[in-house]
Amino acid sequence: MKKELRKELKVQRRSMSNKAAANTKISNYLIESSIYKNADTILFYAALEDEINIDECINIALSQGKKAALPVCLDDKGSMKFYYINSLKDIKTGFFGVREPDTDICCEVADFNDSICIVPAIAYDKKGYRLGYGKGYYDRFLENFSFISVGLCYNELIMDVLPIGEYDIPVDYIITQDGILTI
Repeated sequence: MKKELRKELKVQRRSMSNKAAANTKISNYLIESSIYKNADTILFYAALEDEINIDECINIALSQGKKAALPVCLDDKGSMKFYYINSLKDIKTGFFGVREPDTDICCEVADFNDSICIVPAIAYDKKGYRLGYGKGYYDRFLENFSFISVGLCYNELIMDVLPIGEYDIPVDYIITQDGILTI
């Protein structure tokens, strides 16, 4: 069921118009939120081609003296770690063709105090559950930490209910082009 829904929603996301304007609005809501402002470290993601692009948020965070980190997928079993970056130039193409920090020059995040995690997804439901890409990287990561998690999603991809599994972990907030939803 998730596999078929994932396929349908990816097609819907690819065919959306005005994504650039929506990306800007979502980014602005994130940067202006107290969630973001109160965090010292932001665990970002490097967007895939049709995901909400937050590269500008990464640049802003770095210019404001915040610590920015991105994930590195370690294997195909859902293991990942975050590494600090000093600029977007520290990113290379890694596992699954995903942009990730160059671990030869970036340091692993060891302390997650005062961190928030920005969680990518294809879609979210109104309870904060996500439809990801099916490997469980973020669910495995989030189950081990107790910091604030924030999902970014286009309004058009907020569902009433998504199918969830026993290991799925909801986010605390969802930011769309219309604002911030508290879960």
